[in-house]
Amino acid sequence: MQQINDCGQRAAARYPGMVYWDYNWRKQGGSSRMIEISKREQFYQQEYCGCVYSLRDSNLHRKSQGRPLIRIGKLYYGQDDNEK
Repeated sequence: MQQINDCGQRAAARYPGMVYWDYNWRKQGGSSRMIEISKREQFYQQEYCGCVYSLRDSNLHRKSQGRPLIRIGKLYYGQDDNEK
């Protein structure tokens, strides 16, 4: 976690006014708050880590389990089931 925070601090330092929050969002209700904000702002809901290998492996697993494949750019927080 420290390595990630160090990278975030260095990246934010390059832009005036940019602040990197090195807060552990998983503690003290942070995950619930993240979902709340994500739904309100209709953020994209990524279902894998973001790399092509994860997408491939996730879809292979889903296919073997009879689940629908991940469709990039189609799932957003706050969508009704009819919109997905």
